[in-house]
Amino acid sequence: MSAVVTIVTPTKNRLALLRQTMDSVSAQDFPDWEQIVIDDGSDDGSLEEIAGRAAVDPRIRLIKREGHKSGANICRNMGVAAAKGEFIIFLDSDDLLRPGCVKGRVEFMRRNADLSFAVYPAGVFTQKVGDIARLYHPLTPGDDLVRFLSHECVWEITGPIWRRDYLVRIGGLDESLLSMQDLEMHVRAICAGGHYLFVRNVDHDIRWQFDVSKTSARHFRDPRFIQASLAIAGKLYENVHAAGMLTWSRRRAIGGLVFSIAQNWVRAGKPSEARRAWLIGSRKVGIPAHVRLAGMVMLWLSALSADDLSVPARLVNKWKGLVRFRQEPALVAQGSAP
Repeated sequence: MSAVVTIVTPTKNRLALLRQTMDSVSAQDFPDWEQIVIDDGSDDGSLEEIAGRAAVDPRIRLIKREGHKSGANICRNMGVAAAKGEFIIFLDSDDLLRPGCVKGRVEFMRRNADLSFAVYPAGVFTQKVGDIARLYHPLTPGDDLVRFLSHECVWEITGPIWRRDYLVRIGGLDESLLSMQDLEMHVRAICAGGHYLFVRNVDHDIRWQFDVSKTSARHFRDPRFIQASLAIAGKLYENVHAAGMLTWSRRRAIGGLVFSIAQNWVRAGKPSEARRAWLIGSRKVGIPAHVRLAGMVMLWLSALSADDLSVPARLVNKWKGLVRFRQEPALVAQGSAP
């Protein structure tokens, strides 16, 4: 079967939500799609559900993840490797495509043959589409690299439609990373020089679920994930530097990310690890010595902060603004990414 676009969906033990996700794909009015669902070891009936749908619709394919390595990004890369489509869309197994999504994206990419990818905004919901009146991110104008390097979600994993060749050329998702994999890939995609555009049409919806077991939450709280974050910040720096795209503001954005990692260590009750992370990370990305020294004082004040409204916390935030450590407050303070 030929396909113009491949929709890649990793899943594990999300049977009820997976049904809704797959229904949103089957309802698309553009017929030349395939959906590859990569199962990461489900035992809740998901395998049987996917296999049953594939038996009646050849556009659906099931891949069972084999081997000792697991995780959504292992599965996503497997899906890309197996894809037959010219274009790729990633769709998580709890999110939804709106009617006309696939057709609109394919037609836009065909009209703009010079684009490596195009990005679409998402709605947000909890139980049903429309129960939250906001966008996942409004895609406002600005320096996208600065915003990504500040750990701001400029767009999420389902936002882009990719030309498969470009996605393969940049190497897909980095399977060695514990968190921030999509952010790192999006930074790499920009640094590789691909042309892209934002399309102001909300065509998919992200389910907002705060779960302490999710990677987006563990990134802020789990010592193993905090430890790994410093290497991710270093990788982001290397990507931007190697591309010749390291401006003053982008360097400071990465410095702000390193400082936020150090603050996560403070919140985890490990001030010595916080100081170590700050000293190592700030040196690597070229933060001036006087800012590094002031950062040590700010980490001490962070340890005294009972909450975000305390005097020490306000002083730290004012200092971060003064040195242009740009961070999205909700992400840093709450770890509340969906």
